[in-house]
This record gives sequence, C-alpha cells and structure tokens, in this order.
Amino acid sequence: MRSVLILFVLMAMLSAGCLDQKISEETGAGEHAAVALQPVTADWVADGMISEGEYSQDQVLSGGKFEVHWKNDADNLYMGMRGKTEGWLAVGFEPTVWMKDADMILGRVIDGQTTVLDLYSTGNYGPHPQDVELGGTDDILESGGREGDGYTVIEFRRKMDTGDRWDKAFATGQTVEMIWSTSGSDSDDVRHELDGENELTFEG
Repeated sequence: MRSVLILFVLMAMLSAGCLDQKISEETGAGEHAAVALQPVTADWVADGMISEGEYSQDQVLSGGKFEVHWKNDADNLYMGMRGKTEGWLAVGFEPTVWMKDADMILGRVIDGQTTVLDLYSTGNYGPHPQDVELGGTDDILESGGREGDGYTVIEFRRKMDTGDRWDKAFATGQTVEMIWSTSGSDSDDVRHELDGENELTFEG
C-alpha cells in the first residue's frame, strides 16, 4: 500500500512539473528559456557591478553558479556575467559543433585589473585565439570587472554588428545559441570547470 502511495505522489509531482524543475536546477539545462523584459531604470556602467535596472533581461543558470544579464539597442549589445569563481568567465555565441566557430568573450580580474578578450573558437574544443591573431579586430568597446566573496563579475559593450568576420552579426529580435563556462584559474590556457548552453533573445 505504501509503495502505491509513493508512486501516486511521484506521478503527481511529475505531472505538475516539479521533478522536471528539480532536474533543470541540478543540470542547468533549459533553465529560464523564456525571459521577461524588465524596465531599464539605471545607466549602464562597465564597473563590474550588476545594478538593479541596469539590464532588461537575465538568466540564472546552474543553480545560480552563473548569471548572464543583457540589454541591446539597434547598435550596441551590453552584457554582464557573474560566476561563482575567482577565475575567468566566458560566453560564446552561435557555435556550429560544440565550441567550433563560436564568437567568444572571456573576462578575468587579476589584482583588481580587468581583462576582457575578443576570441573565436577554431576547433570543437578550442583553441580560441584572439580575433586580432586571426586578422580580425578587438571589438570590445568598454569593459569592467570586479572580484570578491567568491564571485567574479565581467561587463562589456560591443556593437551588435561589428563588421569583423570573426564576430557574429546580431540583429534586434534575433534568438541566438549561447554557450558559457567558468574556470577556477585566471589563465585562459586552463580548461573550464563548469559549462552549459542556452539561448538568448535580443530586444527588437
């Protein structure tokens, strides 16, 4: 009788979506696929602080171990990343296979100094040299970061369409595939410890 009752409770939880939500929280898969627009009430500043009202959209992934915040207009993309690490953070856009062909941004903070790199992944698992090493340009227009309490925050601004062949050309209203990763090290030669994938949509 007890086993029948347990089975009934599990079936009820599954039909209500409780088990799916638990799996999503543990794996980070498919979390926050639908994102509601929020009013932008604060000026965007690349200071390594993600302030209330600074971004119009956000996703909280992997149980809060990684967050991505963004807003855009017709010309510019503004983005903030926050990860539970004191190493580097990275996002990549529109890979073809695994990491290959991803337009990537990697940021780190060392002794209070922030470095944000404009990268492109040439293989399924890297390498991901800087665009300038491939004959492209560094298209990070503004950036900033901050590290503390076990977290790293990176903010940056770039053009929606930079004109660089090693960057993806974004358009308002477009939905793009995003990959992300974090590392416990500040060296971009050290493999990531946590990663995931999702989609994000630009305002149109």
